[in-house]
Amino acid sequence: MRTPLQLALVAAVGYLVAGGLIGVALLAAHGSTAIAGTPGAVPAPSSSAPAGPPAGFQQVSGPNGLVTVIPDGWKTSSIRNGFQADDPANGGASGRFVRYQGVAGDADLFTWLTAYEKQSWSTQPGYQRVQMTQQKFRDDPAVLWEFTYTLNGQPRHVKILYWNADGTQYDVYASAPAANWAQTSPLFDTMVANSAVR
Repeated sequence: MRTPLQLALVAAVGYLVAGGLIGVALLAAHGSTAIAGTPGAVPAPSSSAPAGPPAGFQQVSGPNGLVTVIPDGWKTSSIRNGFQADDPANGGASGRFVRYQGVAGDADLFTWLTAYEKQSWSTQPGYQRVQMTQQKFRDDPAVLWEFTYTLNGQPRHVKILYWNADGTQYDVYASAPAANWAQTSPLFDTMVANSAVR
């Protein structure tokens, strides 16, 4: 006859083994893809951000536990809901920059963003939506929003991934003159692939 302690230990081991088998089965069935959406989706990150940044990038901490990467040498400054990092060769509002932000909020992202787009962006000179797609980011609801507009006569390109996690709305954001977007888009992809909440 087993004691209650022995029975509890056997049950605990059984739960651990069953949980591990279920986890392996889910990974095998679904892979590590954390973002699903329509064509043009950002690269799928692993289940958590890598321990170290990729070559040419530095890891940074943002608000509310957000961790991501920015290009080496980019100058970081505080903004209202997070941080902005500017290209030292051509930064600021008319140059290349990235942002990483987090603010309290758990509203439906797609509903909020479509209303925000209509209210604040649809009247901007040259505004054109490239895409706004509902997705998942690390199993959290997410929206990928990409658009172009004109600032002081200069065409610009912007791409933002928003996601909700534990009552906080996070985003990683890249903006550049349209002429520099081909060099900026991979920076955005690297930020997304290395973003996590810890």
